[in-house]
Amino acid sequence: MAKLSIIVPVYNMREHLERCLFSVRNTVRIPYEVIVVDDGSSTDEQVFTSDAMDHVRILHSEKHHGYAYAVNEGIRASEGEVLLFLHADVMLAPHTVEDMLDVLIADPNVGAVTAVAPVAYRRAQLIPPNDYLSWDDYVHVAEEIRAQGSPPRPEIFAEMFALMARRDAVSAAGHLDDRYSLPGLASYDFTMSMTRAGYGAASLPSTYVHRDGENPDTTSDSYRRECDFFHEKWGVSLDYSFFPRRDLMSLMDFSKAGLRVLEIGCACGATLREIGAQNPSTRLYGVELNEKAAEIAAPYATILSMDIERLDPSQVAERFDYIVMGDVIEHLQNPWKAIENMRKLLAPGGEVIASIPNVAHISTFYGLLSGRWTYEDMGILDRTHFRFFTKKEIIKLFQEAQFDIQEMRYITVPCPEIGKRLREELLSLQTISVDAEDLDAYQWLVRAKRV
Repeated sequence: MAKLSIIVPVYNMREHLERCLFSVRNTVRIPYEVIVVDDGSSTDEQVFTSDAMDHVRILHSEKHHGYAYAVNEGIRASEGEVLLFLHADVMLAPHTVEDMLDVLIADPNVGAVTAVAPVAYRRAQLIPPNDYLSWDDYVHVAEEIRAQGSPPRPEIFAEMFALMARRDAVSAAGHLDDRYSLPGLASYDFTMSMTRAGYGAASLPSTYVHRDGENPDTTSDSYRRECDFFHEKWGVSLDYSFFPRRDLMSLMDFSKAGLRVLEIGCACGATLREIGAQNPSTRLYGVELNEKAAEIAAPYATILSMDIERLDPSQVAERFDYIVMGDVIEHLQNPWKAIENMRKLLAPGGEVIASIPNVAHISTFYGLLSGRWTYEDMGILDRTHFRFFTKKEIIKLFQEAQFDIQEMRYITVPCPEIGKRLREELLSLQTISVDAEDLDAYQWLVRAKRV
């Protein structure tokens, strides 16, 4: 069996590291080495070997360089054919290593697999926190999650708090880019390099690890700077391009074999990849104007070149069971024509699955009544939006194109106290009837069937 190299970068986290290494000693049953990279910890936090750490090598740095530097040092010092990257605040459960290794063995095209944790970066794989007070309690929780037997999920990139990777995939990705200071962004970039080199990445929802860390402040200047750098480097937005729209997928039925799914604005293909994981027999198609994003999506779907507003449907050979349009319609100059064209591309009984911002949301009312209609980088008043819709106008849009609305759901966002008070005042108006859903819905999710 291939030797496992476990790489743990650490900076002023000696107590956490001790728990991490305890979990390694008590759960890993294959030959392994541990490489701890002490990235310039303060004197009282430096880590040293002990009798209980016979498999551990510690590399010391005189000064603090950052996460990417420490991981790169660990990679260079490692000898294993398989590498497990761990954050120092992580504890492994029994079977964690074996289950992750099984994924790599089962599919040689998968270069890396990550566990799940209750603390993860924004929009990453999240599971609810669990309250446990002891090692035994944690093991019990992990075993319950494992018993669910969830299969691996394809990912374009992943975090490295508990990520196992093949040596050849790591070599193909190259070193971590030390221009990132945040572990999450450095991880995304590194594992993105893996997938761009032809190695698939996956998360394993049944493999739960404990993690003490906290989510970073995604509104901070440092986070936004690194997101901007990621965008500049890869030509795609971290905010929009990489995360599957599971909210839209919840409106779809994957029980039928041989489904044909077209996603308009497929970005880097995350939603299509997730659909393919749910139903491997599905034929996946995408439309994406961003060439960099389309290039990333191309290994997983057939990328079509089309202008949905000026489309001649007769020039498209395939007819689809689902057409997915996540946050697309509001960006079109002529959404009415686009929806009409989408109907012609659907097979009999086919459906459009769409998400559309609701301009009647209470936040828009508050801004308008305050004399503001300010376009922003994202949200309902995104400056790239050409059209604005309410629930009634969405229904009208689809009905006029000969669709029957099968289902509508809405997504809410937290509302400040002043917004809540305004909402109650609007609902109490006597001169006009105001529907609470119109004020609460930040975004409408629609399933519309071709008539």
